[in-house]
Amino acid sequence: MKKILSIALFLTPFFSFSQATKPIEGFLGIKFGSSKAAVIAAIKARGGIINKAGNADNLAFDNVTFAHRKVDFLVVRFVDNKAFEADFTFTPQDDNHAIEYYDNLVNDVNEIYGKGEATKKFSDPYKDGDGHEMSALMIGAADYSTLWEGSNNNSILAKIVKTDNNDLNIKLGYQDGTLVKQAIAKQKAHDKGDF
Repeated sequence: MKKILSIALFLTPFFSFSQATKPIEGFLGIKFGSSKAAVIAAIKARGGIINKAGNADNLAFDNVTFAHRKVDFLVVRFVDNKAFEADFTFTPQDDNHAIEYYDNLVNDVNEIYGKGEATKKFSDPYKDGDGHEMSALMIGAADYSTLWEGSNNNSILAKIVKTDNNDLNIKLGYQDGTLVKQAIAKQKAHDKGDF
Protein backbone atom coordinates (compact mmCIF):
# COMPACT_ATOMS: atom_id res chain seq x y z
CA MET A 1 0.00 0.00 0.00
CA LYS A 2 2.85 2.35 0.89
CA LYS A 3 4.47 1.69 -2.50
CA ILE A 4 1.24 2.45 -4.40
CA LEU A 5 0.75 5.66 -2.42
CA SER A 6 4.31 6.83 -3.15
CA ILE A 7 3.87 6.09 -6.90
CA ALA A 8 0.56 7.98 -6.92
CA LEU A 9 2.19 10.96 -5.16
CA PHE A 10 5.06 10.86 -7.65
CA LEU A 11 2.75 10.83 -10.69
CA THR A 12 0.28 13.45 -9.42
CA PRO A 13 2.34 16.47 -10.57
CA PHE A 14 2.64 15.00 -14.08
CA PHE A 15 -1.10 14.38 -14.38
CA SER A 16 -1.89 17.81 -12.95
CA PHE A 17 0.57 19.44 -15.33
CA SER A 18 -0.70 17.68 -18.43
CA GLN A 19 -4.32 18.47 -17.56
CA ALA A 20 -3.49 22.15 -17.06
CA THR A 21 -2.00 22.66 -20.54
CA LYS A 22 -4.10 24.37 -23.16
CA PRO A 23 -4.11 23.52 -26.89
CA ILE A 24 -2.74 26.22 -29.22
CA GLU A 25 -5.90 27.31 -31.03
CA GLY A 26 -5.52 31.07 -31.24
CA PHE A 27 -4.45 34.23 -29.41
CA LEU A 28 -6.16 36.65 -27.01
CA GLY A 29 -9.17 34.33 -26.99
CA ILE A 30 -9.46 34.70 -30.79
CA LYS A 31 -9.50 31.41 -32.71
CA PHE A 32 -7.26 30.84 -35.71
CA GLY A 33 -9.35 31.14 -38.87
CA SER A 34 -11.38 34.08 -37.53
CA SER A 35 -12.34 36.73 -40.07
CA LYS A 36 -10.91 40.26 -40.13
CA ALA A 37 -14.22 41.62 -38.85
CA ALA A 38 -14.22 39.18 -35.91
CA VAL A 39 -10.57 39.98 -35.06
CA ILE A 40 -11.19 43.74 -35.22
CA ALA A 41 -14.26 43.43 -32.98
CA ALA A 42 -12.46 41.25 -30.42
CA ILE A 43 -9.38 43.47 -30.21
CA LYS A 44 -11.42 46.69 -30.10
CA ALA A 45 -13.42 45.16 -27.22
CA ARG A 46 -10.10 44.86 -25.38
CA GLY A 47 -9.31 48.55 -26.02
CA GLY A 48 -7.12 47.98 -29.08
CA ILE A 49 -6.93 50.58 -31.83
CA ILE A 50 -6.33 49.80 -35.50
CA ASN A 51 -3.01 51.19 -36.72
CA LYS A 52 -2.92 52.48 -40.29
CA ALA A 53 0.27 50.46 -40.93
CA GLY A 54 -1.82 47.42 -41.84
CA ASN A 55 -2.72 46.32 -45.37
CA ALA A 56 -5.00 43.85 -47.18
CA ASP A 57 -3.37 40.79 -45.58
CA ASN A 58 -2.26 42.27 -42.25
CA LEU A 59 -3.96 44.24 -39.52
CA ALA A 60 -1.85 46.24 -37.08
CA PHE A 61 -3.07 47.31 -33.65
CA ASP A 62 -1.93 49.66 -30.90
CA ASN A 63 -3.10 50.02 -27.28
CA VAL A 64 -3.28 46.25 -26.71
CA THR A 65 -2.44 44.49 -23.46
CA PHE A 66 -1.41 40.87 -23.13
CA ALA A 67 -1.48 39.27 -19.67
CA HIS A 68 -1.03 42.70 -18.01
CA ARG A 69 1.83 43.57 -20.37
CA LYS A 70 1.73 46.59 -22.66
CA VAL A 71 2.05 45.46 -26.27
CA ASP A 72 3.98 47.96 -28.37
CA PHE A 73 2.64 46.57 -31.61
CA LEU A 74 0.38 43.70 -32.62
CA VAL A 75 0.17 42.43 -36.21
CA VAL A 76 -2.44 39.85 -37.21
CA ARG A 77 -1.89 38.16 -40.58
CA PHE A 78 -4.65 36.74 -42.77
CA VAL A 79 -4.98 34.41 -45.73
CA ASP A 80 -8.34 34.35 -47.53
CA ASN A 81 -9.84 36.42 -44.67
CA LYS A 82 -8.72 33.87 -42.04
CA ALA A 83 -6.35 34.84 -39.20
CA PHE A 84 -3.34 32.54 -39.23
CA GLU A 85 -0.70 34.45 -37.27
CA ALA A 86 -0.46 37.05 -34.51
CA ASP A 87 2.85 38.74 -33.67
CA PHE A 88 3.16 40.69 -30.41
CA THR A 89 6.08 43.05 -29.78
CA PHE A 90 7.04 44.03 -26.22
CA THR A 91 9.69 46.51 -25.10
CA PRO A 92 11.28 46.01 -21.67
CA GLN A 93 11.87 49.10 -19.53
CA ASP A 94 15.47 49.08 -20.79
CA ASP A 95 17.79 46.70 -22.62
CA ASN A 96 19.34 45.47 -19.35
CA HIS A 97 15.97 43.94 -18.42
CA ALA A 98 15.39 42.17 -21.75
CA ILE A 99 16.44 38.71 -20.54
CA GLU A 100 14.40 39.07 -17.34
CA TYR A 101 11.34 40.22 -19.33
CA TYR A 102 11.76 37.35 -21.79
CA ASP A 103 12.20 34.78 -18.99
CA ASN A 104 9.07 36.03 -17.19
CA LEU A 105 7.02 35.90 -20.39
CA VAL A 106 8.28 32.39 -21.20
CA ASN A 107 7.43 31.21 -17.67
CA ASP A 108 3.89 32.58 -18.03
CA VAL A 109 3.40 30.86 -21.40
CA ASN A 110 4.84 27.62 -19.94
CA GLU A 111 2.16 27.68 -17.24
CA ILE A 112 -0.59 27.71 -19.87
CA TYR A 113 0.78 25.59 -22.74
CA GLY A 114 3.33 23.37 -21.01
CA LYS A 115 7.09 23.68 -21.13
CA GLY A 116 8.38 25.02 -24.43
CA GLU A 117 11.66 24.06 -26.05
CA ALA A 118 14.12 26.76 -25.01
CA THR A 119 17.19 27.49 -27.13
CA LYS A 120 20.15 29.71 -26.37
CA LYS A 121 22.87 30.05 -29.00
CA PHE A 122 26.03 32.09 -28.62
CA SER A 123 28.80 32.98 -31.05
CA ASP A 124 32.42 32.92 -29.90
CA PRO A 125 33.80 34.32 -27.70
CA TYR A 126 30.46 34.51 -25.81
CA LYS A 127 28.97 31.65 -23.81
CA ASP A 128 25.84 31.20 -21.73
CA GLY A 129 26.65 32.01 -18.11
CA ASP A 130 29.79 34.05 -18.86
CA GLY A 131 28.20 37.25 -17.50
CA HIS A 132 28.26 38.90 -20.94
CA GLU A 133 24.90 37.71 -22.23
CA MET A 134 23.59 41.27 -22.66
CA SER A 135 26.64 42.30 -24.66
CA ALA A 136 26.20 39.25 -26.86
CA LEU A 137 22.53 40.08 -27.47
CA MET A 138 23.34 43.72 -28.27
CA ILE A 139 25.86 42.80 -30.98
CA GLY A 140 23.83 39.92 -32.37
CA ALA A 141 26.09 37.20 -30.99
CA ALA A 142 23.30 35.52 -28.98
CA ASP A 143 19.91 34.08 -29.80
CA TYR A 144 17.27 33.40 -27.15
CA SER A 145 14.09 31.65 -28.27
CA THR A 146 11.45 29.26 -26.95
CA LEU A 147 9.09 27.21 -29.12
CA TRP A 148 5.82 25.58 -28.12
CA GLU A 149 4.36 23.13 -30.63
CA GLY A 150 0.77 21.94 -30.56
CA SER A 151 -1.45 19.78 -32.70
CA ASN A 152 -1.79 20.52 -36.43
CA ASN A 153 1.66 22.12 -36.25
CA ASN A 154 0.20 25.16 -34.47
CA SER A 155 2.94 26.93 -32.57
CA ILE A 156 4.03 29.78 -30.35
CA LEU A 157 7.49 31.33 -30.56
CA ALA A 158 9.05 33.75 -28.06
CA LYS A 159 12.29 35.46 -29.03
CA ILE A 160 14.57 38.35 -28.06
CA VAL A 161 15.25 40.48 -31.13
CA LYS A 162 17.49 43.44 -31.83
CA THR A 163 15.66 46.27 -33.57
CA ASP A 164 16.93 48.58 -36.31
CA ASN A 165 17.38 51.19 -33.54
CA ASN A 166 19.72 48.81 -31.69
CA ASP A 167 17.19 48.24 -28.91
CA LEU A 168 16.10 44.84 -27.65
CA ASN A 169 12.47 43.77 -28.00
CA ILE A 170 10.64 40.62 -27.10
CA LYS A 171 8.52 39.01 -29.82
CA LEU A 172 5.75 36.50 -29.17
CA GLY A 173 4.16 34.89 -32.21
CA TYR A 174 1.17 32.54 -32.50
CA GLN A 175 0.77 30.59 -35.73
CA ASP A 176 -1.74 28.16 -37.26
CA GLY A 177 0.25 25.41 -39.01
CA THR A 178 -2.38 24.61 -41.64
CA LEU A 179 -3.29 28.18 -42.60
CA VAL A 180 0.35 29.28 -42.77
CA LYS A 181 0.89 26.65 -45.49
CA GLN A 182 -1.96 28.23 -47.46
CA ALA A 183 -0.41 31.68 -47.00
CA ILE A 184 2.99 30.43 -48.21
CA ALA A 185 1.43 28.73 -51.26
CA LYS A 186 -0.51 31.89 -52.10
CA GLN A 187 2.63 34.02 -51.79
CA LYS A 188 4.61 31.60 -54.00
CA ALA A 189 1.89 31.72 -56.64
CA HIS A 190 1.94 35.54 -56.50
CA ASP A 191 5.74 35.59 -56.76
CA LYS A 192 5.68 33.27 -59.80
CA GLY A 193 3.31 35.74 -61.46
CA ASP A 194 6.08 38.36 -61.20
CA PHE A 195 8.22 36.30 -63.60
